[in-house]
Amino acid sequence: MSVVASTAQIMPLVRMAAASGVNVDDVMRSVGLSVARLETERRIELADYFRLQHQISAALDDETLHLSSRQLLPGTTDFVMERLRNATTLHDAMKILAQSYNLLHGGEFNSVRRRGDLMSLIIDDRRFPYASTDNPEFLRFSLECVQIFVHCMLAIVSRPHAQAGLRRLQVTRAGRSDESAHLDFWRTPIRFGAPVYSLDYDYEIATSRIDPPRIETLNAAHVYSEIVSAAASPRRAGRGGETSDFVRQMLARGVIDQTRIAAHSGTSVATLRRRLEAEGASFRDLRREVLNEAAQRLLKRNNSIADVAEELGFSDFRAFNRAFKAWNGVTPKAYASQVARKAD
Repeated sequence: MSVVASTAQIMPLVRMAAASGVNVDDVMRSVGLSVARLETERRIELADYFRLQHQISAALDDETLHLSSRQLLPGTTDFVMERLRNATTLHDAMKILAQSYNLLHGGEFNSVRRRGDLMSLIIDDRRFPYASTDNPEFLRFSLECVQIFVHCMLAIVSRPHAQAGLRRLQVTRAGRSDESAHLDFWRTPIRFGAPVYSLDYDYEIATSRIDPPRIETLNAAHVYSEIVSAAASPRRAGRGGETSDFVRQMLARGVIDQTRIAAHSGTSVATLRRRLEAEGASFRDLRREVLNEAAQRLLKRNNSIADVAEELGFSDFRAFNRAFKAWNGVTPKAYASQVARKAD
């Protein structure tokens, strides 16, 4: 069975995004969801939640999803993953990751400690500068998702050490409930009621030498693909949705050339096309979908057309103008004017 998440846990993020000016309906559609579905269903697949999280973070230009009073700009995960390339053991990777996020967040919130035969990556959020603490349950859910994200970062860098070495998860919630279905992601014992969050790995495995990671995997797109692959149902995994997710994520990061995306995925263009076709998708359609959503979002924020064209990776203004008109039936200038009239 697939891992699921409670929709009650997800709605605070959706409401916050809407209050911040994100077109929630468009974002939901991009990942196959809708607000109505979240309001009527009790649970959705955890893989869908992470797809939604990734799109909302891009729309907010904040990888903390406005949870922190200290914004982390898009590209933060790529920066941390790049630093992890120098790790020679899982333990090294844990220390680099903890140090990197401490610097980015401006405090000693992460640490790595040996406890007997365990090497633990600890997340202590008791003094973290949250933007709001009005919803403790949502904060618990968010930190438990951070643990999933961090573990998958380590898994990419130290395969198979992180997967084989994980011995225990520690969380602060009191125990299992209807709001903790997402914890089924883990196939390891969970300690509830802990004072801090912790990922506990076997000491010997954590200090064993690892093979250097593939450079093309050291980015946020691969982290999200790792999570989706691990959390998806056998049915979805059999469809091969991971390749489409990866292409969308690379496009959202501004890599719009098919050859470059294939290189990042470690495959040829022909193999990338075959995998997309097996999922019922095409590179052209995904490119149009992702770039059009980004273009509309940037134009609504009053960015100049030239700046939008440059940010989306188009060779020049004219190429962007032709593409946008083909996608929407109007030029970028006409679209921006329509948006301005509606705002008035």
